[in-house]
Amino acid sequence: MSNSATNKEPPHKKRKTSPSPPDLSWSPLSSLPDEMILSCLARVSRLDQAALSIVSKPYRSLMASPELYKTRSELGCAENCLYVCLLTPPDPTPRWFILRRGETLNRLSPIPSLSSQSPEASSVVVMDWGIYVIGGFIKETTRTSDVWLLDCRSHTWCQVPSMGVARACAAVGVVNGKIYVFGGCLDPDSSNWAEVFDPKTQTWESLPPMPDRTKRNQYIHDSVVVREDKIFAVDAVDRTYCYSPSEGKWGRGNDAPTQGNTRDWCVIDNLIFCMALSGSVYWCAPDQLEREPEGMYWRKVEGLVSLKKRLSSSRLVHFDGKMEALWESYKITIGRDKKLIDLLPGTRLSKSGSNVLLLWDVIEGDHLEIWCAEISLERRQGPEIWGSIEWSNAVMTVDPFLHHYKVGALLKCFQYPGDELSMNFITKYHQ
Repeated sequence: MSNSATNKEPPHKKRKTSPSPPDLSWSPLSSLPDEMILSCLARVSRLDQAALSIVSKPYRSLMASPELYKTRSELGCAENCLYVCLLTPPDPTPRWFILRRGETLNRLSPIPSLSSQSPEASSVVVMDWGIYVIGGFIKETTRTSDVWLLDCRSHTWCQVPSMGVARACAAVGVVNGKIYVFGGCLDPDSSNWAEVFDPKTQTWESLPPMPDRTKRNQYIHDSVVVREDKIFAVDAVDRTYCYSPSEGKWGRGNDAPTQGNTRDWCVIDNLIFCMALSGSVYWCAPDQLEREPEGMYWRKVEGLVSLKKRLSSSRLVHFDGKMEALWESYKITIGRDKKLIDLLPGTRLSKSGSNVLLLWDVIEGDHLEIWCAEISLERRQGPEIWGSIEWSNAVMTVDPFLHHYKVGALLKCFQYPGDELSMNFITKYHQ
């Protein structure tokens, strides 16, 4: 894996032709308009979709086509799939899993991983049928500009054009089918501090420079897209920056004083949710990101007391070795004696449709379990949101486990219109 873009073809020269729309003339429904054929097939049950995949090669291709994905999503037929990237030393390579849901038990099942993936500080973003893994650290302190794509239809990997600069801990967001990346580079004054990737043309472009470059921070711990028109990034000292793609302008958002260093911001039903060090889930309205003197006001999601102790004791590490070293030198200056792992939430949070997904670890002796819970949300009269545990169980076991200090997890959930049977068949077919 390369750690810079200097020896690679310039990103603007890397172009790929967009895939052609599927040819539906072979279908028994060919007398109907293409849009109607896709609409009919998008409504087929999951089991029947798996059967269709083995009827013929054209049907197989259609089951894996972006057009079918888009149609199923628009019709509300898509599913939520949980993907987890887990690093468990001494294995230096992150491993990928998908949550297989059963009648009584949910488990993480392995899928093909990427041997050349950066082990730490990569940023991830979901778009259409794939997960983009962007940048990260290789060899502990060396950033990479590499970008990889996990095709969730076939669970295969491919490399996409690299960024203009190497990054780690960058903020990412998707607006109007393009991926925006902020920060994470060594030089905060770089003209490439922010870039945008267009999957259709397979090219990267630099965004207009931020006016106040002196206040930019290379360490970004969260990002969130609000109302599909603004991307907010949160830096290491809880300042927020925003960029409006439609206007091509930068702005400063509200400062985000947190309930114990919140992490994993996400938008669910037009509200922002996050995880706190205390083991509590918090929420706030998106309009509080607009700059106000008093800062953002977070409210606790009620009804999750039974989970709080387990969540607060989790130590899933999700920061890089360089940041830990910087903290060790910085804490002497400010007179703090706590370790960085004790200052950051260990539980990971993601969204699953209108629900919250939580992932945490339980370590006893040489035994490690990864637990997951799905939380439904109910907005009651007044400014209160209550959470109810839909299910909770251990989804993975690592035994023996002797490296308590370093377990990393990256949680991502997205809408996918396929099903496990068809995905397994397509994977086998392509092999």
